[in-house]
Amino acid sequence: MKSATPSVSLVRRAIIAVLLIELLCASAFVLTALWHERGARLRALDETIAGRSDSLIGAVQDAEDPADNVLIDPAEFHPPASDVFAVYNPDGRLVGATAHAPGELITLGNDGFHNMRAGGHPYRILQRNALRIIDREETGGVGIRRPVIVLYAVRVDHVWHEIDEAVRFYALMSVALLCVTAGALIYLLRRLLSPLNQLAAEAAQLDVNSLAFRPPSAALRTRELAPLASALSETMQRLKLSFEKEQRFFNDAAHELKTAVAVVRSTIQLVTMRQRSTEEYCDGLNRALADNARVEDLVSRMLALARTSERAEAPAAPIDLAQETDRALKSIASFAENRGVAIATSLFPVEVLLSAEAAQTLVSNLVMNAVQHSSRDSEVRVTVRVENANERSAVLEVQDFGSGIAPQNVDRVFDRFFREDPSRSRETGGAGLGLAICKNIVESAGGVIQLESEQGKGTTVKASFPLG
Repeated sequence: MKSATPSVSLVRRAIIAVLLIELLCASAFVLTALWHERGARLRALDETIAGRSDSLIGAVQDAEDPADNVLIDPAEFHPPASDVFAVYNPDGRLVGATAHAPGELITLGNDGFHNMRAGGHPYRILQRNALRIIDREETGGVGIRRPVIVLYAVRVDHVWHEIDEAVRFYALMSVALLCVTAGALIYLLRRLLSPLNQLAAEAAQLDVNSLAFRPPSAALRTRELAPLASALSETMQRLKLSFEKEQRFFNDAAHELKTAVAVVRSTIQLVTMRQRSTEEYCDGLNRALADNARVEDLVSRMLALARTSERAEAPAAPIDLAQETDRALKSIASFAENRGVAIATSLFPVEVLLSAEAAQTLVSNLVMNAVQHSSRDSEVRVTVRVENANERSAVLEVQDFGSGIAPQNVDRVFDRFFREDPSRSRETGGAGLGLAICKNIVESAGGVIQLESEQGKGTTVKASFPLG
């Protein structure tokens, strides 16, 4: 036993997709925030280091000892306890430095900012060349120029802690927003999909016994669902009409068969009611055979109608409609001749996607119907041609000059078992199925059949097909 295919939730997929997108955006936002915070805080730290190194340079004073050019006046400079600094003469001799400073922090290197770890802590170090101009009274107001090399290092533990706190805040806010978004999405999608759920619930109530479909008003008010709701409503309406049509067909078929069988039974009962001569028995049997032939013809036409009602695929190879029309006319020529009706033809070769059997059935039914409703010494015209300059189509047209059809019955002639004059059925053998069969054949080939009639002047039936 095959396992059922697991269902897939579009709502869940949509929520997961949106949340994944938001997660990617949140990750990009956090990384951007990390990059921005790191850059901003390091720039601020660099400005702080530069400012403190300026203060250190300001604390450099001229030394009284000729061996020492300069010294650092501790009264002029008060750095934070965690900062480390050092001042060197241009020749690389240390002038002053933080007490117990790690040697790697106060070792001269390249100018500019660089990072280093010392004593288990990260430091940001600035090395710069500076010029200290010292005013002296004995020089008459002319400043003494004293070049120095300054190193200043600041611990950056707090900076990384601040960056971590900021990024953590952004990350927590992003997670909170994702949670809020997920809840909002679930709520909104359920609200937005409510018309679709109502539409599905209404459609689920359909069955063969109840084809009445009433689209929910919420679905009709939704622009994206309105076409689907309307299509379902129209489809159900067409399906209902089709079922009703089939039900009428079954009822009419049962009635026609019951009537035909009753006629056969009545004929046989009439023969057996009393003792009869051989001639009378033979005459009764012949009438029974004739009645039985009409039953057989009715069943044959019903089977033909059932076959043409099945919309089979178009044949792979097209057929010549004019050629098949000519063959069908030859097979019914004697029937028209016996009724004193001439058949005039104008057959232009044209190919259509239709089986040869269906084409001959179509022509035979249309022409025989026209002959039956034509008076003696009249004419039936059969034409096959190509029509329409833009949308080219093949046309089969059958025109008679008989009694015509009453205006109120023109729209009903293609209905099954419809006979404008039921009293003629015994005479002609008609069951009202010929034109219904023709309609099914034409529509199965993607064509259109039309009828125009005027009482006392005749009828024209026109069947149009797409070219093969």
